[in-house]
Amino acid sequence: MKFKKVYIEITNHCNLACSFCSKDNRKTRMMKIGEFERILKEIKPYTNTIYLHVKGEPLLHPHLDSLLTLADFYALRVNITTNGILLPEKVDMLNTHPSVKKINISLHAEYKNSGIIEKILTATTIIREDILIIYRLWTLKDTRLDEKSTKIVERLKKYYNLSPNIVEKLKCEQNVKINSTTYVDKEKEFIWPRKTNHKSCGYCMALKTQIAILVDGTIVPCCLDSNGIINLGNIYKESFSSILASPRLNTLKESFQTHYPSEELCQSCTYKERFKIKKD
Repeated sequence: MKFKKVYIEITNHCNLACSFCSKDNRKTRMMKIGEFERILKEIKPYTNTIYLHVKGEPLLHPHLDSLLTLADFYALRVNITTNGILLPEKVDMLNTHPSVKKINISLHAEYKNSGIIEKILTATTIIREDILIIYRLWTLKDTRLDEKSTKIVERLKKYYNLSPNIVEKLKCEQNVKINSTTYVDKEKEFIWPRKTNHKSCGYCMALKTQIAILVDGTIVPCCLDSNGIINLGNIYKESFSSILASPRLNTLKESFQTHYPSEELCQSCTYKERFKIKKD
């Protein structure tokens, strides 16, 4: 079994409280350096890429430099998802780590200061040339721009001196290339999964191409289970290989293939509708 990506939540603490982000009932925690290394040792045979993302702001971690040094040592590709507030003060450090390959910046974050976006854009100009920058606008009702996104696009237009053709693409296309290392990724708004009476069948990529690890070591099927409701085991207490062989994990994985998820949370999750196979 090989995963395209393993999500690792190095902290569930955030410096913002955006309305579109789901609330959880967990205690705030920072992953210890030793815990992170244990995770890397365990997952190394199963993936080449880790995402420092589930909940929380990864750039807040006080030992991020040390964590990335470990990722360098284990030759794992690192993708970081951030609200960008701390990017200006962290960019030099990020540039020193060859493991860092992509930085996703959620420009839809509810910033307290209107000047933050300009500081983020300025910081991206000194990011290492082989690191991809993805500006994310992911709370849209559909692929068209809402009022807030339109204002963000105007800032991007001004900062990058975008051509009318690119600006037009930003208005209607989902993924747009700004330059050789910079993209804008637009995603429709989704409802965070929770146990409800609404149940539906459907396919999901969880446990096939991805899996997630919460800051306390809990293994969950994907990055949307931020409360650890589908607890598949704890990587601090068990080997990753034994967790992957567990009956609960494999029952859920197999149930996705039949489009009838075995877990109640997955049954009520609407995100799986994005994986529907289009029929002629």
